[in-house]
Amino acid sequence: MGFLDNIERAPNTGGSKGSSRYMKFNQGENKFRIVGTVEDGGFMTGMVGWGEDKEGNRKPFRWKVSEKAPQDFGDEKPKEFFAIKVYNYAEECVQILELTQRGLKDELVTYINDEEWGDPRKYDIAIIKNGEGIETRYAMTPKPHKKMTEEQREAVLNTKVDMSALYRGEDPFAENEPVVEDDAGKEEDPF
Repeated sequence: MGFLDNIERAPNTGGSKGSSRYMKFNQGENKFRIVGTVEDGGFMTGMVGWGEDKEGNRKPFRWKVSEKAPQDFGDEKPKEFFAIKVYNYAEECVQILELTQRGLKDELVTYINDEEWGDPRKYDIAIIKNGEGIETRYAMTPKPHKKMTEEQREAVLNTKVDMSALYRGEDPFAENEPVVEDDAGKEEDPF
């Protein structure tokens, strides 16, 4: 008999294992599936700069590439970002992945534009993180094309994310009610 065999655990009521709705890279492999597109608002680009809000709290400010920065960021130069709706396998939930690393963004675009890889909703991607701080290195690897499980598909289809809320400094998951869709005449989801 094991030490913890007879303990009772509280049920997970948050709908996901993790507490964050934003995917962060841990040391080692970080596997996810892109589940949003530009057309459905689940993949967007822009600029992000870190500054202080009216209360003096440090926070990110995001805006469209074609727009003017909302404030001066001093010595901290704003960066281009990709905000992507993903299914994070480790957390078993839908999250937002924000990429600011140029190499990762360029590599992702290369896979998406590649004839053999194409639509990233049809395969998983693993990003391996090694190191900390300025010594951090990342390696991206696409996995073979495959369908997600029915439970994973349901989690994706039932999680509403308003990515445009990032531009407004609001929570993209604020009104996260299950999505009920009519499947009549719809194409099969790629994931």
